[in-house]
Amino acid sequence: MTYMKNLFSLIILIVLMFGCSADFLNKQPEDALSTGAYYNNPAEIKTGLVACYKNLQNIYNQSDMPLITELMSDDSKDFTWSSVWHLFQKTNSNSQGNIWNNCYKMIVNSNNIIAIIDAYKAKDATEEAVLKVYRGEATFLRALGYFNLVRIYGDVPKVVAPFADSNNAFGIGRASVSDIYTSVIIPDLEFAFANCLKKGDSALKNEEARATSGAALTLLGKAYLTINNPAKAVETLKKLIVDKAAGTYSLLADYKSIFQPNNKFNAESIFEVNFNVAAGQPSYWFKWMGVDIGKRLSAPSSNQLLVEHNLMRDFVNSNELTRYTASIDSGKCPGDTPPIQAWASKLCPTAATVKNYVNTGTDYNYMVTRYADALLMYSEALLAIGKKTEALIYFNQVRARVRPTALITENELTIDQILHERRMELSFEGHRYFDLVRTGKAVSVITKALMTKVDYDDKIYITGPIAEYQLILPIPVGEIEKDPTLTQNTGY
Repeated sequence: MTYMKNLFSLIILIVLMFGCSADFLNKQPEDALSTGAYYNNPAEIKTGLVACYKNLQNIYNQSDMPLITELMSDDSKDFTWSSVWHLFQKTNSNSQGNIWNNCYKMIVNSNNIIAIIDAYKAKDATEEAVLKVYRGEATFLRALGYFNLVRIYGDVPKVVAPFADSNNAFGIGRASVSDIYTSVIIPDLEFAFANCLKKGDSALKNEEARATSGAALTLLGKAYLTINNPAKAVETLKKLIVDKAAGTYSLLADYKSIFQPNNKFNAESIFEVNFNVAAGQPSYWFKWMGVDIGKRLSAPSSNQLLVEHNLMRDFVNSNELTRYTASIDSGKCPGDTPPIQAWASKLCPTAATVKNYVNTGTDYNYMVTRYADALLMYSEALLAIGKKTEALIYFNQVRARVRPTALITENELTIDQILHERRMELSFEGHRYFDLVRTGKAVSVITKALMTKVDYDDKIYITGPIAEYQLILPIPVGEIEKDPTLTQNTGY
């Protein structure tokens, strides 16, 4: 594998489209482009920015980051109930290098386009303003790449500028998680907030897949919660929710309509990865959504994603019919043993129609974050700094959409209640595992799920608590072999 050696010297040579309904993201791929000769004006720089976005369709691919983080949560399991991701029995061979490679590819592409923008001499104020927007989007994408990496691998190499010589990429070792947050993620997201377009800006018409100031604020608020700085999370998310500093967001009245491919970039959407069949960029996420899908496609996989019965029981016990039926299909297949293995239907065509998409894929986008996520984060941060009365307001805003007669009182509001609400609201959207880790509840909650028989989940494959070190993935062995300064995570 030669990827690491070339990784940090990667120059944007091929412009890849991102697949929105707009010209910005719907152009057919260009031929190879020279970084020295091609980027002569903002329009040409914009095409380079598209290459940065393209990586999102790999990072949030059906078999990469979404699949692994769902299998590691207490919401999902694999087809055979034996995956090392699900049982937390990973070895150093289970590093999931695609997540590492794709995130770094986006980071390197972003570094390159930022350097190009910084070197470009704007001809007038209009060009300067446009380039600040593009630079803001590139810093957002770089921050998102690093945010994913540190949450999944821990300490990682810090690269924030292009390498003229690829040999210089070796020997830099791993920067600490705290350094990555303070020197890259936070300043990048602050810059993105200050310079990206706002939701609703006319310049975003037909280009809604681009990063916005609202996306930057939401990710920044999530970053502050992750590093246990709720006061800064409150300050950040207040700008989004109360001050409307990034445009206006709102919850849709119909929960089920949020995720439909004919309702992309709606009022609740903050940042989503766009997939577009007509543009040659379909989503195949549905192929991993359970034994029912696998049997209908005659393509079962050992890592196919099924729904944990403890989650189904949680939906039922909580009287969560609306969110249950929008998120989970019963998975009933004649002849199955056990007879019911539910699958996550939130981003999938119906079981009856799934065969129609086996070759073409679908137009379902991957929702990285939306307004309900931001509201519940704001509630959590307010609760953490002792503002329980305010926290309840934003918690109940989310709850009122689906359970208007079951709003909770201030005395009932706890971190566990918020985590439960996030589970009901955001299941299979990539948040649950990270929520458990950042609140320190992953070991206890996931261990309990793995060691408790619930309905047809009647097998136990572990004999004690999952190991703490298993909460992050091993560094890809191939990268360590090429650069010994990339030390392995403890335990692997």
